[in-house]
Amino acid sequence: MNVDSYLEIFTTLFGWMFYRVLWDVLAETGVVYLPFLGILLDNWREPASDAPIGSAATISLRRMEFELFTAFLVVVLAAQPASLTAFQANAIQYTPPPTLRNPDPDPVDLSVNDSTLGISGFVDYDAMVETPGWWYAVIAFSSGLNHAVIEGLPRGEEIRQAAQYARMVTLQDPKLRQEVAQFHEDCYIPARSKLFRERSSIKSIDRLLEEFGHEDIDWIGSRVFRDSPGYYDFYRASTSIEEWPYDVHRDTEYDTLDPPANGRPYCKQWWENDAIGLREKLIDVVNVQAAGLPAVLLNFGFTINSEKLKDVVAQTASLNRPPNWSNNDLKDGNTATTGWLSSVESTIKSFLSGAGIAVAAGVASLTITVLLQLLPMLQALILLCIYALLPMLLVLSRYSLNVMIAMGVTIFGIKFWTVLWYLAQWVDQNLITAMYPDTNVLVANFLLDREHGTKRILLNTVTGLLYIGLPVLWTLIMGWAGVKAGRSIESAATPYGRIAGDAGQQGASVARRVV
Repeated sequence: MNVDSYLEIFTTLFGWMFYRVLWDVLAETGVVYLPFLGILLDNWREPASDAPIGSAATISLRRMEFELFTAFLVVVLAAQPASLTAFQANAIQYTPPPTLRNPDPDPVDLSVNDSTLGISGFVDYDAMVETPGWWYAVIAFSSGLNHAVIEGLPRGEEIRQAAQYARMVTLQDPKLRQEVAQFHEDCYIPARSKLFRERSSIKSIDRLLEEFGHEDIDWIGSRVFRDSPGYYDFYRASTSIEEWPYDVHRDTEYDTLDPPANGRPYCKQWWENDAIGLREKLIDVVNVQAAGLPAVLLNFGFTINSEKLKDVVAQTASLNRPPNWSNNDLKDGNTATTGWLSSVESTIKSFLSGAGIAVAAGVASLTITVLLQLLPMLQALILLCIYALLPMLLVLSRYSLNVMIAMGVTIFGIKFWTVLWYLAQWVDQNLITAMYPDTNVLVANFLLDREHGTKRILLNTVTGLLYIGLPVLWTLIMGWAGVKAGRSIESAATPYGRIAGDAGQQGASVARRVV
C-alpha cells in the first residue's frame, strides 16, 4: 500500500497500534459492552413510556433487534481488529516526488530508510498491525485514488524548487572565492567604470544592453563586457592565476628566459575557457550542490551547452557566495568599511531603501517553503490521532452507523489533501509563468532573486492561500457530505424500524380482537 509521505508510514503503523491497545483496554474493562446495554435500556424505556400497553413489548423487541443488528454490524466492520486486513510494515511504501537531485525516485519503505525518521524515535512499531476491515478499505481506496489522480495530472515545472536549490548554492572553496574576488577587482570594476565613462559615445553598447537587458552589467559575467571591444578582451589579471599556463605572446612583462609557472589571462579568456575558465568552475559547483538545476533550466527554453544556459548557472553560484573580510574596499563581497560612522550610514541607507517590500516578499517566500515541508507532516500526525481515538468515538456513539460513515469520509478527505497540494503547486507554477512570460525575466526574478516587488508578494500570498485554503474548504465540504451520507443511511433504515413497530402494533391489535 502506498501512502502520501514518509512520516505517514510510521503514523499509520503507530496509529493502528494505539487503536489496538485502546480497544483491548476497553474490551478487558467491559466498556465496549456498555453501548449494547444502553441500546437495551433505551428501547425498553421509550416504548414503555410512549406506546400503548398492548404494543409496547412488541415495539421494544423490534427496535432492539434492529439497533442491535446495526451495532453488531459496526463492531464487525469498523471496531474489531482483524488479521485478514492487517497492515504489514514492509508492505507500506512511499514514493517521493521527483526532485532536481532525483528526477525518478524509487519507492521507499521501512527497510530502505532514506530519512532521519525511524533512527531513534520511531523504532517500536509492530511488523503486523491488525486493522478493522472498514478502515483498511477506506485507507486503501484513498491512497489508490490519490496516486491515480496525481499520475493523471500534468507535471509542473518546479520553478520554486529550482529557486530553492539555487539559493542553497554557495562557494565554499576559499581558493575559488578568492579567484572570483580577484576577477571582480581586475576585470569587472575597470570594465564597469569604463562603461560609465564611454557609454554615451558608443552606440554598440546600447544595442547590447537592449539585447541582454540593463541588469546584465550588474554581474561579473556580463555579456556586454565580454562582447564589446576594449573591455574584457583588453583587461587582464593583475597577477598570475593558478592553472593558467604562461603564454609568451601574451605575458610579455615576464622574462622569457625565466618564465613563471602561471600566466595572466585576459578577462574574456579567464571567464569563458571551457576547461579552466572561471565560469566552468562555478558551473561545477552548481552541479555538485544543486544537481539537476541545469536540466530544469532546459524546460524554460534554454538550449543545452548554450552561452545563455552557462551564464545563468554560473550567475547562480556567483551571487550566493559568502562575504570576504578584508581592508580592500574594491574587493567583491567585502564587508569592511573605513570607519564606524561610514558603516552605520551605509547600514541605515541600505535598510531604508526598499526594505519593507524585500522583507515582505522574503518572508512570504520562506513561508511557502516551510508550508511545503510542514503540511504533509501535519497531515500524517492528524491521521495518527484519528486512528488512535477511533475506539473511543465508536463506543461513545454506541456503534453508530452514521459515525462510521462520517469518519470514513473524514479520513478520505484528509488523505485527499495530497491531491489538493499537487493542484495548488500546478496552479502556482502556471501563475508564475503567466506573470513572467519572458524566460529571462522569470530566471532573473526567481532563480537569481533580483526582484521583490508586488508580483512576488501577490504570487506568494495566493500560493499560501491555495495550500491552506483548498484543504480547509475541501474538509468542510467532505464533513458536510459525510454527515449527509450518514444521515441518509440512517433515514433509509428508519422505515424498517417503523415497519417493525407498526407490525408489533397490528399484531397486538389482532390479539385483542381474538380475545
